[in-house]
Amino acid sequence: MKTLDILIVDDSKLFSQGLAVLLEQYPNKIRHIETASNYSEALQILNQHEIDIILLDINFESNDYSGFTIAKKVKELYPDIKIIILTQQAKIDNYEILFNEINVDGYLDKQLGIDETLEALKAVSNGKKYIDKSIESMLQIGKWLDISNREKQIINLLTLGLTQKEIAERLFISRRTVETHIKNLTAKIGAKNSVHLVSIYSEYKNGNREIKN
Repeated sequence: MKTLDILIVDDSKLFSQGLAVLLEQYPNKIRHIETASNYSEALQILNQHEIDIILLDINFESNDYSGFTIAKKVKELYPDIKIIILTQQAKIDNYEILFNEINVDGYLDKQLGIDETLEALKAVSNGKKYIDKSIESMLQIGKWLDISNREKQIINLLTLGLTQKEIAERLFISRRTVETHIKNLTAKIGAKNSVHLVSIYSEYKNGNREIKN
């Protein structure tokens, strides 16, 4: 792997500067690092420096642009530059837009350590797409959980430890209806039983930090 010129774009200077310091510990992999905290800074740096890969946050405290805006512009102006998205909110909709419409090259959870970040940089620099394992797992579970509002209510109450009888009483439906929903959910998600169903759903909710209910 050749040594890389990296641009980190994140409006948290503490995060971007900290990541830069970590990456600088690997001079055999990283040649030079620039940081930008907003859209205009990022484009200015790209106009002045040769950059191989951008590590780009998706959420910015601005009403004028987002990570999507920056990624689209970069791919339009500099199609050879690789983009790795850094996020704390791995959404299926975001994934589909980023990869299918914008054609970014990687998707990483911001909580990852330096080793996997370096692994992603290596993969992307070699022309591969890279999605970290936690996001990939979360996205797969999210696809399985294409469930109705009623099913969501029931699985949430199951997760809280309520029995089928208690769920029926809480939702003013029959216990038979609750049983049917749980059976359908178990089949839809591929769970072995209701305990396994709760385990899968809990993993999804805990992993996907944007889910609130």
